Amino acid sequence: MREINASELSKILKGHKRWCDTDEEEGEKADLSNANLINAELSGMYLCGANLRGADLEGADLSYADLSSASMIHANLSGANLIDADLSNADLSDTNLWEANLSEANLSEANLRGASLGFANLERVDLSDAFLDDAYLVSAYLVGANLDYASLKGANLHYAILSNAGLRNAYLVGANLSGADLEDADLSGANLEGADLSEVPDLNIEQFSMVQTLYKAKLDPELKKQVRKKYPHLLGERALDEEKLSKPKIITLRSSYKTLSVSEVQSMANVSIREEDEYGFSGHSTINHDYSLKAVSGDVVVVDNATGLMWHQSGSDDVIRYGGDKEWVEDLNSEEGYAGYNDWRLPTVDEAVSLLESSRIDGGLYIDPVFSEEQEVIWTGDKFDGSEAAWSVYFIYGSVSRSYVYYSIYVRPVRSVE
Repeated sequence: MREINASELSKILKGHKRWCDTDEEEGEKADLSNANLINAELSGMYLCGANLRGADLEGADLSYADLSSASMIHANLSGANLIDADLSNADLSDTNLWEANLSEANLSEANLRGASLGFANLERVDLSDAFLDDAYLVSAYLVGANLDYASLKGANLHYAILSNAGLRNAYLVGANLSGADLEDADLSGANLEGADLSEVPDLNIEQFSMVQTLYKAKLDPELKKQVRKKYPHLLGERALDEEKLSKPKIITLRSSYKTLSVSEVQSMANVSIREEDEYGFSGHSTINHDYSLKAVSGDVVVVDNATGLMWHQSGSDDVIRYGGDKEWVEDLNSEEGYAGYNDWRLPTVDEAVSLLESSRIDGGLYIDPVFSEEQEVIWTGDKFDGSEAAWSVYFIYGSVSRSYVYYSIYVRPVRSVE
């Protein structure tokens, strides 16, 4: 360890400032490698690009200092004060920042691979595009921190406090987030493959709505159940295998539209009717379904191998008036289409009724939980004979009924597997 007295340090810093501030590089770039700077007063110092490799800066005051692009590999900054310091593009790989105060510091694009940041204060720190692979962040305080596009592969964030942090498009493959506080953290676009998210308190299922993947992630059983029900594609279902889907169909349902009377609807095949009424009937399908949930081109579909039909897993987010339902499907088929297909259509009443289950699943709808529960009732492409109405299927009631054209109802499109 190099011992540097106050006079020598002042000379080095003065020469470094001249080196930074002039085009002729009149001074010398600060070389403080392996220097003993324990408890040094360096607040507000201009040290951009300085060589602090292996330096001992334990307890040093570097608040408001400019350390951008500095080399601090293997340096000891434990307990150091780095409040509002500029460390952008700095190399801090394998650096000891244990219990350091980095509140509101700029660490954007910094290299912190393998760095030790246990119990460090990183409140509102900017770590966007930073590299934190295999970094140790146990119990680190990251409230309001910006970690957008940061790489945290294999990082240990056990019990870290990340409430209100931005983790948009962060790379968290294999990261340990067990016991971490992620309240209101933004995880949109984050890659959580193989991450440990066990024992995370109050983790909101909606925080997963826009994540890239949860493939092989470790989740608490109840939370995993919720994800499988609402966002099953995040758990890594394989891409659609068209060869498997083209196997012989067990049951072929009518796919061309018709105008049907109540009696004709009540006479459909593959249906068990509990009760008939003047508007339709209550009942369920008798088809022995073979559902398969797949992610295709980033979109989620449900394939029923028993009927050879591919369904949109959810459908329209909002209810749509009759006429607008066809426009919604046309928009779905535009350009690249949904799941790469451009032949989506409204189902016939025969096809839509095939989805009716005999009882409410988990107290919800009369439809298999492989489908979204938001669409409580859907339009079909079949019209009702004798009035301005079309046939619709009510999963909330387990029934089929005519619905007037001024009604607003959800859409769940379907296509036939070739």
